[in-house]
Amino acid sequence: AIRRLTSPTTNLQLKLFIEGYYQGSGVLSNVLYNQGVSANPGLICDTVEVQLRQVNPPYAIFLWRKEVVSTNGTVQLTNVGGFGQSYYVIIKHRNAIETWSSNPIQLSDSTFYNFTDDANKAFGLNQHEVESGVWAFYSGDINQDENIDLSDFSLLELDINNFEFGYKVTDVNGDGSVDLQDVPLLELNSNLFIFSNHP
Repeated sequence: AIRRLTSPTTNLQLKLFIEGYYQGSGVLSNVLYNQGVSANPGLICDTVEVQLRQVNPPYAIFLWRKEVVSTNGTVQLTNVGGFGQSYYVIIKHRNAIETWSSNPIQLSDSTFYNFTDDANKAFGLNQHEVESGVWAFYSGDINQDENIDLSDFSLLELDINNFEFGYKVTDVNGDGSVDLQDVPLLELNSNLFIFSNHP
């Protein structure tokens, strides 16, 4: 009989927080419910794009997936492949700054990477301390150009003036309405000249 060799299963669990959605005590708001996308007021926050990239230039993409972030900040990826190999973990979100792991992460059968427990878990310490010892990705990159600046503010201002609500990238705090409550965080991060920091 022929014995087939199979690659070990590789599962990756991530923990991350998004600044504008952070409610305190390790909980993210249920943004998809607030924005009318989900009828379930349960444990789903939003979706993110997860990439695994090679460790050397040009940092080619090994894996790309859209995954759900739970309100406790966890993201589960199953059967990612690449057992024993190391990759940068990149998180992209529709209105947060693109954030990379500080170093490549070696994949095993069960790998856990927690962005939230230290600024140095993100490349270039590119996170904000939202609570003592709790770190989150900067919110406000509405146009996804890897900078939080006045070009994002003009998009927010337009949607505020149009009384937009629902599934909107300009809803920085995720409460379902684009209004003046979305302004302070974007203004703060723009004044801090926040940009995506990566190799």
